[in-house]
Amino acid sequence: MTENASGPRANWRRAPLASTLVTGFCLLLVLPLRALAEMSTDPCYGPGSCPATQARLALSDQLLLATVALIVIQWPVAYLVRPARIWAALAPMAALLSVVAAIFSINPGT
Repeated sequence: MTENASGPRANWRRAPLASTLVTGFCLLLVLPLRALAEMSTDPCYGPGSCPATQARLALSDQLLLATVALIVIQWPVAYLVRPARIWAALAPMAALLSVVAAIFSINPGT
């Protein structure tokens, strides 16, 4: 079955495009924040002296990678699965908010 331009897939690009633009802009703001979060390890002497801080920094790195992966994955999901468009568009933003929460929950020097 072929679909014309006015069919159900005519506007499938709106949700992932808006999500990509907003998340991409916010990602540009969060990346320097993540780089500055390394300064919270300054009072730590030695590789294993601040395990909680290192765990939060590792979590934020993994969530940043997940954000980029979700930005890419949302496009085919939005095209193939109509009901999941909005959820697929919200997933990268939720992951990015989790990065910010992980960075701001670092207790310096612990």
